[in-house]
Amino acid sequence: MSTPNLTPPTDNALTTAIAALLTPLGGRTAIAAHRTPTATPPRALPLLSQRPPDDDADHDHDHDRTPAIHGREHDSDTVLLREHDIFPAASLSKICIAIELFRRASLGQFDLDERLDTSTEPRVGGGGVLDYLHPDTRLTLNDLCFLMLGVSDNTAANFLLDLLGIGEINETLSRLNLEHTRLARHFMDWEARANHRDNLTTAADIATLLLLIRGNALPGARRLRDLLAAQQCADDIAAWLPESAQLAHKTGSLEDTFHDAGILTGPSGACVFCVLTTDQPNPPAARTAVGHTIRLLWDAWCA
Repeated sequence: MSTPNLTPPTDNALTTAIAALLTPLGGRTAIAAHRTPTATPPRALPLLSQRPPDDDADHDHDHDRTPAIHGREHDSDTVLLREHDIFPAASLSKICIAIELFRRASLGQFDLDERLDTSTEPRVGGGGVLDYLHPDTRLTLNDLCFLMLGVSDNTAANFLLDLLGIGEINETLSRLNLEHTRLARHFMDWEARANHRDNLTTAADIATLLLLIRGNALPGARRLRDLLAAQQCADDIAAWLPESAQLAHKTGSLEDTFHDAGILTGPSGACVFCVLTTDQPNPPAARTAVGHTIRLLWDAWCA
């Protein structure tokens, strides 16, 4: 796909232009996008870098919750449409797994360079690489995290999910005040999904996570950005942007669902975005609309 020749809307028309792309799709759609400063000064969160309290201690964590980030100094710096509506997370939930992995590594609980045996992990398919390697291949946690994010490997994601624990990941999301993002099943577990146990999120929650990553406010934030920038599964989305664009992102898809969320950087600025679509009667049209939406964000805020 060649780079589309698009006319950027003015800031006060950006939300209207994006709504005009998403609304005709049918199904459900949402977006949260925030313009951000070009610089990314370090901003550590003690909440996630400190060692956890003893299990038998009685602690009230309400005082150290991280507030949701809205980034709304000016209306022209945000695009928000149904940003709090709950959607199936699909592979966007892999960002949450990666955040927990780097948090625990920062506490010394895991060595990212340690090679692990994944031979007993069920190969679940759905794309990726691990299913095609010899079962005795030993990969590092860094390798597995790259496979999970860069090629959306479901078997690698399930291995990390078991290693870290769904409950622990959800606890970290709670401490970040992301009340609508929860993991409830393994990837490719269609029986769980049929029984209404699904991984869920909102555009606002994922955009908040990306703002924290962009601002170096989470352990391993720079490495997370590098892994998201190494995305191998969305050439059609990247083709909407010029070669000068820097895109660090993660897609997510199910039979009737397509999402994309990431950090977009250009010569005039940067933004984080999360575009969600589900219950789509025409999934290819949804992918096209998502790519077009990201191009509008580029033209308005980054080009």
